[in-house]
Amino acid sequence: MLKKIINKENKLPFIILLAIVSFISFNVLNKNFFKNLRFDLTRSNVYTLSSGTKSILESINEPLDFKLFYTKQIGDINPVYQNYYDRVKETLEQYVLISNNKIKLKIFNPKPFSNEEDKAVEYGLQGVEILAGVYGYFGLIASNSTDDEEKIVFFQPDRSSFLEYDLSKIVTNLANPNRRIVGLYTDLPMLGTFNPLAKSQDAAAAPPWAVYNQMKEFFEVKRIHEKTRIISEDLELLMLVHPKKIPERLIYMIDQFVLKGGKLLVFIDPNSESESFSPEANQSNDDKNSSSLSELLDRWGVKLVEDKIVGDLLSARRVEIGTSDQPSVTDYLAWLDIKKDHMDSSHQVTSKVQRLTFATSGFLENSNKNKDIDFKRLVWSTTQSMKIDASEVIAPDPTTLLRNFVPENEELTLAAEVKGNFVSNFPNGPPDTGKKDEFDKNKHINKSIKPSTLIVVGDADMLYDEYWLRYEQSGEVVPIANNADFTVNLLEYLNGTEDLIGLRGKGSTSSPFTKVEKIQKEAEQKFRAKEQELLEKLNNYQSKLENIQKGTSEEEGKSVLTDKETKEIEKFREEMIQVRSELRKVQNALRKDIEKLDSTLKFFNIFFVPILLILISIILGVIERKKRHQKHIVRETN
Repeated sequence: MLKKIINKENKLPFIILLAIVSFISFNVLNKNFFKNLRFDLTRSNVYTLSSGTKSILESINEPLDFKLFYTKQIGDINPVYQNYYDRVKETLEQYVLISNNKIKLKIFNPKPFSNEEDKAVEYGLQGVEILAGVYGYFGLIASNSTDDEEKIVFFQPDRSSFLEYDLSKIVTNLANPNRRIVGLYTDLPMLGTFNPLAKSQDAAAAPPWAVYNQMKEFFEVKRIHEKTRIISEDLELLMLVHPKKIPERLIYMIDQFVLKGGKLLVFIDPNSESESFSPEANQSNDDKNSSSLSELLDRWGVKLVEDKIVGDLLSARRVEIGTSDQPSVTDYLAWLDIKKDHMDSSHQVTSKVQRLTFATSGFLENSNKNKDIDFKRLVWSTTQSMKIDASEVIAPDPTTLLRNFVPENEELTLAAEVKGNFVSNFPNGPPDTGKKDEFDKNKHINKSIKPSTLIVVGDADMLYDEYWLRYEQSGEVVPIANNADFTVNLLEYLNGTEDLIGLRGKGSTSSPFTKVEKIQKEAEQKFRAKEQELLEKLNNYQSKLENIQKGTSEEEGKSVLTDKETKEIEKFREEMIQVRSELRKVQNALRKDIEKLDSTLKFFNIFFVPILLILISIILGVIERKKRHQKHIVRETN
């Protein structure tokens, strides 16, 4: 019966019908049974969620509501946003699946002047102007059962490499809504001061530093001091700022805290300028104003090079020197203004930081005393840097420093992250404090129970208001750098879960044409050299022509050019034409190399695959024909 239906006349329609049924069946199966099956063929596994994210999503205990707002007109105007929206949507759909539907995702299209737009505005999402007075939105609102809320006000494509980190951070914060705690130890007046001997009330009280106020907005800050008897079990992060005179018993407590998996953020300083602002500074007999915490950090793999300051010609800040009658402005090598290109753009902490200011900062090195760590620099100086003796900046003369500057062609590390396992700095057990049973020797740990993370910054002054805030005459306070954002980012990063800390920025979804870029750079180097040569010759010719026209030659005063001068001008013009011709050759060579590569790529993309398929089809056809011919011969023989 089937053979009658599939006869020669009905064969083609039947094949078409079978193909349509197969296509529909495949899509139905794919939608219902294989929707979580994905293949990520990108080089950096951009579309593959990390094991840390999966662990976070699988540990969610309560439902979370995610509302994604996207105005489609944004993508119509700029396809980059449409592509990024597709990626955000697909990533969130993966979050829903892996969380076993604990995350509830709703998608809104806030068209102009719609109820959805009113919702987006009410939630505080950032709008971008599509047309005059018409705004579009691309953001996320997430909440938990207790109405805690996290948001991304606008998804910026340039932060696409941190999409997974940002979303996982939101999940972590909502799944663990309790206010996070930071333990703070400092020998600087960060919390404000009161001096009863001051002559006026204004002078008696100094307010807390702006960085400290910003920290309190995000965290519960617990003070750690010399008399602290125990570090609380619920504390997972310690922040040490200029730990200059920290007692041994507290050093031991911090040592054990890190070995148990606690995180540490340390600001040390070879020359603390802000220490002089403390009321205790005048009462102290210690004339040194440096801190290194070498008793802990050196054995753990990181050290501050003592008594040395970073001087950086390209990052030097402009300062005013001289008297009020004769002021002048110069570069102060020891005060640094570090731009984004000297920060790790792949790290969550520094990816959005644009500018950092440092004051007489030290630099960090791997002490090579711990092989079980990963030492990673976060912020560094330019190659136009020099190591300056700390004694030269106690009463600094910026002009003398500038005059004596000799670059060492070395990038010096200003901030570093150290991850791994550590050993105790007290191998023989707790120190003898003179108090009986202050520490239980049986609970002493000599090696890390689990890996931990330290971040060390070589300057504590960067936290002081004067070095990153500008006070306007109107009374307004304007940040000139992202020092406070950087500090809060560090605390956010270290206060995350192990899974969250393990996440790194992923590669870009776009793959550059590295071969084309290489050709362009090589040709551009030649082009720039020729261009410079041309400019120099043109300037030379121009000055000579001006001398001739002004009559600065030997026969001055003549208004008519001599034959000799005319020949010289003609010679200049010929040489200019020749140089321009050489310049055009370089440009043409650049275009030819790129066009040749372009033609090759087009051939492989457009023609190679079809030609290959045709060849394979011909080969298979020949093989099949030979088989049929062989069968025919066998039948004839029989």
